[in-house]
Amino acid sequence: MTISVLQIEERTPPKKFALFELGFRPFFLLATLYAVVSAGLWMAVYFGGFSLVHEGLPVTYWHAHEMVFGYGIAVVAGFLLTVVHNWTGIQTIQNGKLAVLAALWLAGRLLFLFHAPWQVTAAVDSAFGLGLLLAASLPLYRAKQWHNLSIFATKVTLLVVANLLFYLGMAGILADGLRWGLYSGIYLLTALVFTMARRVVPFFIERGIGYPLQLRNSKIADLTSLVGLFGLWIAELLAPMSVWTIGFALITAGAQIVRLYWWYAKGMWSKPLIWILWGGLAALTVGLLLKAFSEWQGQVPFAAWHAITYGGIGMVTVGMMARASLGHTGRSVFEPPKILGPLFYLLAVGAAIRSLVPMVLPEMHYQAVALSLVIWMLVFAALFLLYVQMWVGPSKGR
Repeated sequence: MTISVLQIEERTPPKKFALFELGFRPFFLLATLYAVVSAGLWMAVYFGGFSLVHEGLPVTYWHAHEMVFGYGIAVVAGFLLTVVHNWTGIQTIQNGKLAVLAALWLAGRLLFLFHAPWQVTAAVDSAFGLGLLLAASLPLYRAKQWHNLSIFATKVTLLVVANLLFYLGMAGILADGLRWGLYSGIYLLTALVFTMARRVVPFFIERGIGYPLQLRNSKIADLTSLVGLFGLWIAELLAPMSVWTIGFALITAGAQIVRLYWWYAKGMWSKPLIWILWGGLAALTVGLLLKAFSEWQGQVPFAAWHAITYGGIGMVTVGMMARASLGHTGRSVFEPPKILGPLFYLLAVGAAIRSLVPMVLPEMHYQAVALSLVIWMLVFAALFLLYVQMWVGPSKGR
């Protein structure tokens, strides 16, 4: 008796553990979990006086570093390894190689937390960054997608360099290393958000809004946004709190306001996976305007940084993780879990509290920080519990 290949496949039980099948699975899991853990650790430092911070390192830089080079770059890794697979049709790293890359990211977080010698932590973090660069670039190179290769390889490389600058500053080797490294990381994440948004947000809105719609895009807006953000980044490093930072912040914000107007659709408010992306871009734009206003007033732009990071980067990355995880596990992005809507609104409220309340009501600063951190942890804990089985288990239909 002969047995067909189809019969053999039908008898093969589905793979129950699929965590390392594709990049979004381990890195979105680690990112959401670390968002909760790192915020909890920050609360322990900020309110409890716990001595978790490296000696001589300002506590705010400790917190910011882990949000940018911990949480942020984990989301970037999951997104890139997944989208490159889609663009090229070439399988990105999986199984053992993917597990090793995830382990390098995790080792970097633990080494930083437990005060390992900076050289060791920097080496491990750099190994992770270079591993991500190689894993994302090789398929693009093989597929001869030179445009995508140049855009994303450059940004990942610069993120690795920015992290090294931070460590050199922490070690006292480079005087402005902490500031250069941290702010470079924030602007590079912002650049990745802008690049992603230009490619997918209008596409998602047009196909998910539920009625015919054609949104505008413009190369002039793209160029203005690119030049504005690049100029703002360089001005931040060389001439902080100057007319240059104010001017470039306004140019970048202006380009984003035009985009937000072009991409607005009144029907999106009933579509959580759409409005969270548009809302995140709006929060980021508010952050740029707050930066210009704060520096014009001669004030340190704390409100601006939190609008950009908590609001802009936080909301966009949450929306992308929620959507990509559904789509790449065989679930419908048009019928997402109903709890996502309230969670997204809660995150938006947390961003508003963290960025605006301390600026408008300085006497409520500590209460605003505490409440926004609690909201952040609740949202990410709920997201982790909602999605962990999707990330670990097999896709639907398998």
